[in-house]
Amino acid sequence: MPKNAQCPASDTEICRWLGKECEDCYISSLKHKEDMEKAVSDFRVTLSLLPDDFDSLQGEECCFCVGDVKKPRAGYAVIDLAHSEPEARKGMFFGFGKKVRVRVGSLMPVSISICRDCRRALHMVDYIKWVVTAAFVGLGIGLCFIPAINAIPALPYGVIIAAFLVGYILSRLASDAYIKSKSKQTVFNVFDIPVCRKMQEAGWFTVQDSGPATRFIMSRKSYTKKISGLRDAADEASAKIENTPESKD
Repeated sequence: MPKNAQCPASDTEICRWLGKECEDCYISSLKHKEDMEKAVSDFRVTLSLLPDDFDSLQGEECCFCVGDVKKPRAGYAVIDLAHSEPEARKGMFFGFGKKVRVRVGSLMPVSISICRDCRRALHMVDYIKWVVTAAFVGLGIGLCFIPAINAIPALPYGVIIAAFLVGYILSRLASDAYIKSKSKQTVFNVFDIPVCRKMQEAGWFTVQDSGPATRFIMSRKSYTKKISGLRDAADEASAKIENTPESKD
């Protein structure tokens, strides 16, 4: 017997993939059967857009190490990847008005195995930006104590702003130089990982990043459910439905 006979996802690959009790499940919280069926259909579209080797991103070896030798996993680098499918629409103005298609139809947190050295290298990119910028802002504040600068009312503000801009530009240059120097040991762009490159070719994209290094959230545990076995189960379920007497009639 299904856990919830009223739910179209009950005892399906979608139910197993979500891995939630009925009272905590998004699909079960929907009031209308049509909305529940649409949600199940959307989840199936999302899963169909993932490559067959998607689960290898959560393997025992680091996915960020460059070369044949991969170091053991020490945690996960997590990033949200989006896809335009399935089609989603909402109002143009804060959810109201004429409904238009939105850019994101699927949004999935992807957890990727990472070793200690690669995790340190990715952290260093942001660390360099913050330290260089903060150092120049501190220098600007220090210059404001010079009597010749402090005597002019608006000049200290201009000095601090100028110091921030110079520090920001130099921090970007310094971080880019660091990425270039470490690129033979560590992957910095998520789509340079082979499995993620397949996802990009299938239409997946990052929501915010545009620079040479992708921003990740580091975690000790994975936030991504594996898909191994789900597609085979879905094919078997479809075959059973096609072989039922009702479907033959």
